[in-house]
Amino acid sequence: MAVTAPHDGYLTLLRKRSFLYLWLSQLISMTCFFASNYALLVLIEELTGSTTLVGLAIICFSLPALILGAPAGVFVDRMNKRRVLWTSNFLRAIATFIFVISLLINRHQLVPVYLLTLLISSIGQFFTPAEGASIPLLVSEEELVPALSLFNITFMLSQALGFILLAPIILSLLPAFTITSLVINPVDSLYIIVAVLYGVCAGLIAMIPAKDFARADRSTQNRKGTQNLEIVSNMWTEMSQGWVFVRRNKRLFLAVVQLSFAGVLLLVIGELATPIVTKLLLLEPNKMAFVFAPAGIGLVGGSIVMPRIMPRLGKSRAVFIGTIALTLVTLLLPLITLAAKTLDPISWNANPFILIIVALLMAVAGVALALINIPAQTAMQEQTPDWIKGRVFALQLMLYNTFAIPIILFIGGIADLFGLDHVLYLMSICEIAFGVWGLYYERKHSITYPNEPLDEIKEGEKVAEADTLPSKL
Repeated sequence: MAVTAPHDGYLTLLRKRSFLYLWLSQLISMTCFFASNYALLVLIEELTGSTTLVGLAIICFSLPALILGAPAGVFVDRMNKRRVLWTSNFLRAIATFIFVISLLINRHQLVPVYLLTLLISSIGQFFTPAEGASIPLLVSEEELVPALSLFNITFMLSQALGFILLAPIILSLLPAFTITSLVINPVDSLYIIVAVLYGVCAGLIAMIPAKDFARADRSTQNRKGTQNLEIVSNMWTEMSQGWVFVRRNKRLFLAVVQLSFAGVLLLVIGELATPIVTKLLLLEPNKMAFVFAPAGIGLVGGSIVMPRIMPRLGKSRAVFIGTIALTLVTLLLPLITLAAKTLDPISWNANPFILIIVALLMAVAGVALALINIPAQTAMQEQTPDWIKGRVFALQLMLYNTFAIPIILFIGGIADLFGLDHVLYLMSICEIAFGVWGLYYERKHSITYPNEPLDEIKEGEKVAEADTLPSKL
């Protein structure tokens, strides 16, 4: 199974009005989610200057995925999908408006900010599985693979659009203004826009005819009450079976780890974005877009180009090249500033040449993330049979969030104690170590990546399937 599909296949899908509404809802809502998360990091950095407290904000929007991800998927399977999609967007719109009101009342009070972030992220945990379960209801069986591919790509692109492209640009360009005695800052404006767009997403879902979800409703009418309790009791058993499946298939395990690594890196970049601009480069916060927008452009551009060059480059080589490129970018950022300070100690940060070099490095970092992300996503899709896909994807998200939380706290603490340059040196060591480990793991287990699509379950999958067979029955 390929991660992408011909463009004609995508155009055919988008001509289906119900599917188009669902896809637009995903694109807008996920972009809003990542943009608001970025705005939160900027807000905490501006108010506290503490990288540790910025890391705590990341935990607030990551923790619900770890705690609620699997249970939400279980319960969504037994709910009206259309109602879940509509309600989750509507509730996020209301919660975001409350978030804005909290900022306007007292933006220095962080407890409501953290609690509302937890609430908004928790609501979103019900949207994602409901969306995934709705796709097969809105397309034919032949269109399912390109539909899933489009949604996977959209999720990744929404990270780039929201986290390192749209939010930095809006925060840099929107001015602060006053209404009566209220001062509306750029962060407030962005959250107002996000709240309105969540409302638009609710409207898009409401425009999908209820009859398109009728098949799911009929299949879930009799699965209520005690059966829900039975499913919950079996949930962790099924998750452990998913872990067995992933561990037995070495190629799949490596893809899961690589995808989680790329996701954690993106969160770390978000945590360090403002300190890199204000503390390392000594620039004004409104220069954020000029520094990090190229990373978003590189990630989007790399994601578009990668499916065409990956068959010739190979998955293993692509991931290793991406890791090396990330290592070099991470290492060069503090070294460039050090060299610039040596050459011009007084006005080095006003030199536009420095800004151009940093922007180019960030564009390379975006492409490097795509070099890791796309091959890992493709391998994960190819190596996972349909009957266990949900558990494998849920497991990947749980692993990603499990590792992200301590890493975010550790990075924040190190940055506050020893300085940002030491964090970047440490990150470069970890990145190259990860790349070398990936090569070692491939050679140890004789992992290869055939270019042709898989026509049957590989030997490692057969063993894992035997262990997880009861869950299929």
